[in-house]
Amino acid sequence: MALLPLKPFKPFTFSLPLCLAPCAMRLLFFALSLVPCAFIFVPCGLMGQSRPKVGLVLSGGGAAGLAHIGVIKVLEEVGIPIDYVAGTSMGSIVGGMFAMGYTAAEMEKIVKDMDWESMLADEVPRNDLTFEYKEQLEKYFYDFPINRGKLQLPTGLVAGTNITNMLAGLAWPAYKIKLFSQLPRPFLCIGADVVTGQEVVLTSGNLHDALRASMAIPTVFTPVEVNGILLIDGGFINNFPADHLKKMGADIIIGIDVQRELYKKTELRSVITILKQISSLTREDINSRNRLLCDVLIRPHTPGASTLTFGLADSIIRTGERYARAQWITLKKLADKLNTDSNSHDARVIPLPKVDSVFVREMAFTGLKKVNPDFVQSKMNLPFPAWLKADEIFRAMQRAYGTNEFTKITYQLDPVTDGVRLTVRAEEKEQNLIHVGLHFDNLFNASLLARADFRNLLKPGDQLGVDLNLGENPNLNASYFFLFRKRQQYGLIGEFSRLRAYEYQDNRKISSEIYRDGMLDFVMRTTYRNQFAVTLGMQGEIAWITPNIGNWQIQSVNSKMVNFYIQFKKDNFNKIPYPTKGEKAELMIKEVNHITENDGHIPALIFDFRYRRAFELSPKLSLQPSVIATFAFGDSIPYPYRSYIGGLGYYNKNFIPFAGMDYMERASNHAHILRTDIQYRIRTNHYLTLKINVGKSFNSFSQFRDATANLAGIGLTYGYSSPIGPVEITLMGSNTSKRPILFVNLGYWIR
Repeated sequence: MALLPLKPFKPFTFSLPLCLAPCAMRLLFFALSLVPCAFIFVPCGLMGQSRPKVGLVLSGGGAAGLAHIGVIKVLEEVGIPIDYVAGTSMGSIVGGMFAMGYTAAEMEKIVKDMDWESMLADEVPRNDLTFEYKEQLEKYFYDFPINRGKLQLPTGLVAGTNITNMLAGLAWPAYKIKLFSQLPRPFLCIGADVVTGQEVVLTSGNLHDALRASMAIPTVFTPVEVNGILLIDGGFINNFPADHLKKMGADIIIGIDVQRELYKKTELRSVITILKQISSLTREDINSRNRLLCDVLIRPHTPGASTLTFGLADSIIRTGERYARAQWITLKKLADKLNTDSNSHDARVIPLPKVDSVFVREMAFTGLKKVNPDFVQSKMNLPFPAWLKADEIFRAMQRAYGTNEFTKITYQLDPVTDGVRLTVRAEEKEQNLIHVGLHFDNLFNASLLARADFRNLLKPGDQLGVDLNLGENPNLNASYFFLFRKRQQYGLIGEFSRLRAYEYQDNRKISSEIYRDGMLDFVMRTTYRNQFAVTLGMQGEIAWITPNIGNWQIQSVNSKMVNFYIQFKKDNFNKIPYPTKGEKAELMIKEVNHITENDGHIPALIFDFRYRRAFELSPKLSLQPSVIATFAFGDSIPYPYRSYIGGLGYYNKNFIPFAGMDYMERASNHAHILRTDIQYRIRTNHYLTLKINVGKSFNSFSQFRDATANLAGIGLTYGYSSPIGPVEITLMGSNTSKRPILFVNLGYWIR
């Protein structure tokens, strides 16, 4: 196509007679002066002008902060548009969700469905714990790291693994957003630099990390590092950040302040109230100034709520709603003023789309120094690459945390081409740890339990554990596992125990002995799905008895044995103590070779089977049937391998608990016991249990039908599941004795 030549441009000209030029100029200036006046009569919506911007500021206050949800419910009903959100601590969590577009109804459902007790305590479902760690949890209630040869106190009672991963799931709609100003409602929250004491305004990064940092209550939760700064709860500096909301551009500020009033002089009568007052005084000045910035201030009073009383969520939310409705007229006038027909479109906030699942295309790990990433990935047990839901990743983090290798393990999502990268962020436990526990019963008084764990001691990956029980029945157990192959462990186990034993005649205690036992095992253990364990072992054992009271002596004195055994275990109880679901089973088959003085040996074959099942009949009622069967075959059964029935404690491997009988009241070669526990939960952590058991105790099968072999007993137990273990009081009796027996115990059993 040919290009046409361009014609030269001829400017347009206009001329007036010289005499009219001054008049024309006056007319032009007059017309221009009318232009601003014309804009006055144009609706502001048409000119791009917007209504005043409204900001919502939410204070911290622990569980009392749930009242924010009730107030937001009323704000939604009345129709007040919210443009900016700022919060601290619990206010940051509610505010962050509201900024993403969660409604009050959605937040209320999440809060009510949450298992706050396990969430705040970093509890892991028992089935997600490694098999060995389950047994440790049944003895010990607290850990202390050893750093450079010294005990080190933790920086907080709870690392916050569950809370962080829960917040990460709630923040899935915003995982692509790194600037909080890009949320449907621009948002900020407040943290405090624990190093410098300076206020830190969090406006970018991973949203769930910012929320977790803002609510890191010192001594309760560990500090959180964000962008190289170690942060704690921002409420210690600015618990009501209305000033920052003003800087964001808010013209009108609505404040929800759930902080309690300062104590009066007459109320300061305890150390607790003094400490609370001091904590509040440090921020009262800035709180007072920020309250003055609010155009509407709502201060719900929640006297029953404290920092961690999330179990009162329903009543706290209702309280917030009630206080907001008390200001309905004020709120309605403000809403009507803001929501005129000409600018109502400004009020629309489009929530972030809910993200039900993400396609995990890549996986990365940070913080791993000694733990192999393949080990962590195998414990997470997630398909990869795959579409995954938030609760699936949350459970995977719990499975990894259940290995007892980490003080904290969390995750974040980052967008990549055609999917996301799942980054697992691990904080490994200190190489060495000390665990502590406590036990008391009215038979053997108090015992102090301690365990030391040493890792990578002689070679990478090895583990040395030493358990020590200090009390009237001392016990020392040491294990060293030096080789790991997938699910298999190879190691050495040594144990020494000393306990007081009794002999009875006609249900009367006639003598007392001191029994000592030492063992050294070489074992190969295979575990599967954290529920099953199979152990093959070769054992050398020495047992000896010293008379303590009375002149009775038994035959098996200073016994030397070489044993071979196989042991099967299953444990998928949902919790200890007071399980309501699952089962626990153990089968031991052992060949015992008693070495005689002339270097011969007397063999014996031992079968020990124990099984317990838990059924939940209703939310409060559960049934726990169990069976114990032990058989010892041989011409001469060594003292340690007879069955000793009576009492409710697990003091030694061959003891059989029996409600209604005294400790070790009946001894025999063979025994089998049937028992049913009917467990009723009175209220949270408080239980009433009826124990009914019957059984047989006999030395040979010819005695099986003898009436003297029959046993029957019953007991009623009140129990409380405390942080250091069960606290129980049992009243019981049996057919072997007419007198009732009272048994009291505190803490987990050493075996």
